[in-house]
Amino acid sequence: MTLGWNILGILAWLILVLYLIFIVQNIRKRHLIMIVKDRKRFEWKTTLLDILEVLLLLCGAIYMFSITLFYNPDLENKQVLSSKIEYQPLILTAGNKRSYYVTAKSDNKKTPIQTYTFYSNGNRVTVTSNYATISDGKNPMSVQAGAIPYSSKQLVQADARYQNAYVATYTATYKKNWQNGLRMHAGKTAARYYLIRVPDRTFVRELK
Repeated sequence: MTLGWNILGILAWLILVLYLIFIVQNIRKRHLIMIVKDRKRFEWKTTLLDILEVLLLLCGAIYMFSITLFYNPDLENKQVLSSKIEYQPLILTAGNKRSYYVTAKSDNKKTPIQTYTFYSNGNRVTVTSNYATISDGKNPMSVQAGAIPYSSKQLVQADARYQNAYVATYTATYKKNWQNGLRMHAGKTAARYYLIRVPDRTFVRELK
């Protein structure tokens, strides 16, 4: 079960919370003993022990934050991720003047981000250009999709099979193991990217 592995991360956070409660009580107890019993307001031994306990808590919290919130895996790392690429033909949409496969709409004039909408496998898909790119050249692999581990050979085969009108959906999933469980990512989607292939730019309807 996915939850079974991710319980490791939940337990790690629980231990940190319990440790926080422990050091608060422990520091308070030591300072009370130092003031009431030893009649001192400052003692190097007590202060250094306080600092050590707080540093251990900070190190643990920074480590857990880094692996749960800021972890950015290498898409080629097969020990962490499993991936698949699905190829589906695009569905042609009839327009007033010409037919098209994709609608591209600019969302914000201040930032070069577009929203792509297309139909494939009976579904309407809308995705931003942060997670998709349109390929309309001779080479099916676009520059923007270069960071995604697509297979050039499979893309060429898809060109022939779907006549340059398809979407290649790359999906990377965190493997179900203890490392990803500690990150609380086991079984979850790490990345999804759409390579939208069209014969040429005339099959893209651009809206502003």
